[in-house]
Amino acid sequence: MKSYIFYFVFFIFCKCYAQLKGKVLNTLNEPIAYANVILFNSKDKSVVKGIITNEEGDFEIHTVNSGNYFLKVDLLTYNSWQSKVFIYKLNEEKIFPKIILKESSELLDEVTINSTKKLIKNTREGNILNVQESILTKGSSVLQLLERSPGVILDQRNNSFSLNGKSNTTIMINGKVIRIPTSEIISMLNGMSADTIEKIELLTNPSSRYDADGNAGIINIVTSKNENIGFKGSTNISLGYGTGEKQTTSLSLNYGEEKISTYGSYSFSYDDTLDGWRGVGSTNIPVFNGVTFIDFSSKTTRINRSHNLNLGLDYQINTSKILGASFLFNASSPNINTNNLGLYNFQVNPFLDARIHLNANGNWKNYNVSSFFETSFNKSTLTTTVDYIHYNNQTPNFVKSLYFDENGQSFQPDGDIYNTGNRGTNETNINIGVVKLDYKKNINEKFTFETGVKGSASKTINKAKIEIEQNGIFVSDDRFINDLESEEQIGAVYTQGNYDINDKYNLQIGFRYEYWNQVFDDTSLNRSFGKIFPSIFLTKKISDTKNWNLAYTKRITRPNYVDLASYLTYNSPTSVFTGNPQLLPAITNSLNFTFNYKSYNFSLIGTLEDSPIAYYQVTEDSRSDLAIIAPQNLEFQNSLDFQTNIPLRITNWWNMNFNGTIGYRTFKLQHTPIPTVNDYIHYNFNGSQSFKVNDKLSLELSGWYTSNHFNGSSEVSGFGALNAGIKKSFKNGSNIQFSVTDILQSIIIEATIGSLTQEAYDNFFSVNYQPESTRASIFRLSYTYSFGNSKIKEGSSRTGAGDENSRIQN
Repeated sequence: MKSYIFYFVFFIFCKCYAQLKGKVLNTLNEPIAYANVILFNSKDKSVVKGIITNEEGDFEIHTVNSGNYFLKVDLLTYNSWQSKVFIYKLNEEKIFPKIILKESSELLDEVTINSTKKLIKNTREGNILNVQESILTKGSSVLQLLERSPGVILDQRNNSFSLNGKSNTTIMINGKVIRIPTSEIISMLNGMSADTIEKIELLTNPSSRYDADGNAGIINIVTSKNENIGFKGSTNISLGYGTGEKQTTSLSLNYGEEKISTYGSYSFSYDDTLDGWRGVGSTNIPVFNGVTFIDFSSKTTRINRSHNLNLGLDYQINTSKILGASFLFNASSPNINTNNLGLYNFQVNPFLDARIHLNANGNWKNYNVSSFFETSFNKSTLTTTVDYIHYNNQTPNFVKSLYFDENGQSFQPDGDIYNTGNRGTNETNINIGVVKLDYKKNINEKFTFETGVKGSASKTINKAKIEIEQNGIFVSDDRFINDLESEEQIGAVYTQGNYDINDKYNLQIGFRYEYWNQVFDDTSLNRSFGKIFPSIFLTKKISDTKNWNLAYTKRITRPNYVDLASYLTYNSPTSVFTGNPQLLPAITNSLNFTFNYKSYNFSLIGTLEDSPIAYYQVTEDSRSDLAIIAPQNLEFQNSLDFQTNIPLRITNWWNMNFNGTIGYRTFKLQHTPIPTVNDYIHYNFNGSQSFKVNDKLSLELSGWYTSNHFNGSSEVSGFGALNAGIKKSFKNGSNIQFSVTDILQSIIIEATIGSLTQEAYDNFFSVNYQPESTRASIFRLSYTYSFGNSKIKEGSSRTGAGDENSRIQN
């Protein structure tokens, strides 16, 4: 909270006073952004001050001495405007009448415009975050970009994303849904350089053209591409340190000709981290013969090496046909070492000190091969995309356990749960094929029609087991063996129309039908159904600076492939992490009213969710000697939220942006021994400030906070962070940046299990999780250099596998 107190105090005590003000409009009375406004001395025609207009066409000029001046306004494609000479006296305020620029009749052969985009752009489907406008982007990872994005909360303890307080978010890169487990997508994004990212789309109200998956919406990460002809590249190297070393190196190349364009990027990252947690509480698991008090702590070091490759080629066959292909590859080989310390106070045996060491060497690979063909005719466009996705994860792990009594003497307790060691194997293979056909036609100036079909087929093979060491020999245990195969087919068809009713109203209506069929080797788990997912948007333009939008959407969250897989991961002698093949899909109905005034955005959102999925929930094993930690369906979760985005331009050198959500939540648990209904108030907010010292030096301060909330039956306390960065640019186009993540070391995630209702085995625990930055703020130094021609033809990187990629990871 210290970060937001800083924002408030900083804002209150700054007095900003503009001496010359005005507004620049076109002949339609619409604001003109980025026009050059120059103040001249009337005696010698010398330039006194020069600025540009903001998104609303406004300008302010400060610190002007007394004298005789004239003002000139210029912008390419418009005729220049010049005021008459005026006399200005010190400390007075002069407001110019509306300045109208007329379009020039002259044609320009070639124009290059360098301007500043707004950090956050509001659309009726959500927000677009232009991440390169933040100086904290250089040297950051893509994961850090998401963590600083408005409304996005990363729970590093539970490896989950939420958007505006809602879980089950679909993650996409260039429209491709990333189909790997969330823990691994976090590793992947942490290894990707943010320097290669153009924007992040936060789509809380996706229309029917998008896949219906993801109850909270879609986060689409769009990589940078440049336009026109020539060759261009950029390279970035970033060095950092928190509790361990960090390094990211990336290279991006683009080449374009009249008919062909190619693009590619590669990044390698090395990340050495330390995190850990401590849980204190009690359990009544029968194998302990009574209530047992436990103090359990865990520390994990991870050394992760990640490779990310993105290649693409577009070929313009003729003026109406274009063909393209892309290849996205991600690989990681994390080495994970965990040391657990369990202190047990039993009713029967007074004390046990269990020291458990886990070592795992992961190896996962994910790639997506995509191609598209697009043809245009008679004001219409037909696009076909074909994708193939492959994912493989192998995670062998070894566990060694030692036991001590209250005097610190080593001994072997009675009972088969106290093994001296075990080894586990987990292997998951997922193969997916996707075909998609989209058609769009402009019927007339007012009406646009879209339709499309999509089909996907996948096969998942999961093999998992844990073997127990007995007298130096590893023996299989039926409790720890799970093999599962499944096949899945999804068919979808959509249609959507966009109609300008008149100059004020626009209506967009869409319908999407999706059929889902899933077959397991255990036929009792088979399921299939079809549903219609409508989307309706009604927009009214009140004036050039004001409009409102009413949106209704229906969406689904299907259990992702990995959460349906029955993998096994050792946690303690009496608990394992696993998937849940019986998970049901969640259905969400959402109604959103949004009012936009200039760059300000205010929304009221009501959401009804059936069978939402909560992760890392504890249930009882049928043999009553094992705690199962797995995702579970809640019966429902409903919410009413108020959201806002407020950008503030304090002066020419100081800009702020604030985003926040506050809402009411109610949900019902059905996996706990006693079904329970609960409600609470939740809020989160995100703020940033940028300070431009001069043309080459700038600073940024950002922070975020999320309040108390619930993950299923677990209550999570509020947490947040404050970050800062400084950037220096050079004449050759390169720049150097220094940033600090979590300055206050405040990302401490505290959760309570058992305070809301009775848990499995009467568990009651207070858990404190501390990620790396809580133990040591993370410092990064980054250098970026661009080379080659600045005019590159854009590559398309299109795909039809958006939904499929995400369900591997959610």
